[in-house]
Amino acid sequence: MSVQAGTNIKKNYLPVFEEYPEVTGFFSLKDGAVKGSPYNNPEMFRQLGLEDTVRVWPTQIHKTQVAVIRQEDVDAARAAAETGCSLVLGGSAPDAGETKNHTQANSDPGDQSPGNYSPAIIIPDTDGTITNLKNVMLTTVHADCLAVFCYDPVKEAIGLCHAGWRGTCAGIAMEMVEKMEDEYGCDPENLQAYIGPGISQCCFEVGMEVAEDFAENWTFAEDYITRTPGDVANGKCHIDIKGINQEQLELMGIPTEQIRVSEHCTCCEPELFCSYRREGGTYMRMGGGLCMKEK
Repeated sequence: MSVQAGTNIKKNYLPVFEEYPEVTGFFSLKDGAVKGSPYNNPEMFRQLGLEDTVRVWPTQIHKTQVAVIRQEDVDAARAAAETGCSLVLGGSAPDAGETKNHTQANSDPGDQSPGNYSPAIIIPDTDGTITNLKNVMLTTVHADCLAVFCYDPVKEAIGLCHAGWRGTCAGIAMEMVEKMEDEYGCDPENLQAYIGPGISQCCFEVGMEVAEDFAENWTFAEDYITRTPGDVANGKCHIDIKGINQEQLELMGIPTEQIRVSEHCTCCEPELFCSYRREGGTYMRMGGGLCMKEK
């Protein structure tokens, strides 16, 4: 398994897929984080040239729901924004395009709503999103969990999902790739993937019941679980969820050399990242974002 950082640190974010100028991807750093949501920070979007995009805001449940963002959703979000509202896609169906649309007033920018400075689509009970539309920014929110980015330069489609340990155990990244295949005809051999910063094996100590959950779901899981003598004495182990996500993507057919994995550990690097585990719980959140721009 090859592990590459693949990005340079900017002022408030790590860029993703820099070699593809038609795509803007990022993972925000601690300096770009705010209470509740990094997407209440319009300055970062101005830096990235994304202030005019339609933002897609999934409210994560740590499972495998992946929503499809279609043109009718974007049109409805723009219309809602003209009245000072965000578009909410109702229900928990995995295909947002088939759900009932309704609007709600934007909330106070200090809470976990996307704010009120551009059109937004809020999707309840969803862990990942895909689209083939331009100027639509897919987002995720993080404080140790992983963001998994996918881009198909052939079919011009993108996907972004939130992969904590529960989502990883359930195979959220694989579900996202499968959805891109079904919706857009994506060939995994063409996909570019990036597994973002998150808690690494060095810091991800968990109970043995978590290791058992992974072992039940994935025959290769033991390759990513370590048990030191101290771990065993305390009924603990350390799990490499970055490695598990990479192997899952490889199982879907994405070539190893097209999967880049961030070496940054959010728990180890307090100068760069917020960490729920390191800080014993935090309301500060970083974000992942991915958007195809009009050529």
